[in-house]
Amino acid sequence: MGRKAAHEDIHQFWEGRWKKGETPWDHGSHAPPFEEFVERVGAPSGKILIPGPGSGHDVYYFAKLGAKVTGLDIAPSAIKAARKLNPHRRATYKRGNFLDPAPGLKQSFDWIIEHTCLCALEPKHWPDYARSVRKLLKPGGYYLALFYRDPEDDEGPPFRIEEKEIEQLFSKGLTLLQAWKPSKAYESRFGREEIRWFRRNK
Repeated sequence: MGRKAAHEDIHQFWEGRWKKGETPWDHGSHAPPFEEFVERVGAPSGKILIPGPGSGHDVYYFAKLGAKVTGLDIAPSAIKAARKLNPHRRATYKRGNFLDPAPGLKQSFDWIIEHTCLCALEPKHWPDYARSVRKLLKPGGYYLALFYRDPEDDEGPPFRIEEKEIEQLFSKGLTLLQAWKPSKAYESRFGREEIRWFRRNK
């Protein structure tokens, strides 16, 4: 299967889930670990991209803190839900494929913030994801990832990511600044996630 066909399969799968209302990952609010990051490090500023934002809870949270935030999702029904549930004057929701982003987005963002997009993709797509992170971040920009290290279901999605895979995917072009297990989390994910904060090399 070619890359284009594989990406179309991703679109059909997630659009189907949204149309059926099968969205158990949606907890109705932004991810609590991001509050912990803001308390420890400060609020991200500038232009933020959040791939696969779903209903837009994280987009709204960071827009409310003052950043200009774009949520990029492959499923039209997710974009529709986000615009309805989480509108904000500094929030923009666009349909697009993070694995194959529009050329005009190259080096456009000060931050890329990851939450349940990577783990929703089959691992075979992770190299494309990592390339997009490097491609879309400005030199000196930041990649803030909330990795789902220990999901309850080994079958996926969500898919578990191991230490060696994080190293393989994100050591090139990025420098790790901090990493820790957050003390704040959705109840079902407590102890299963890890925050990693990287800077794009100049």
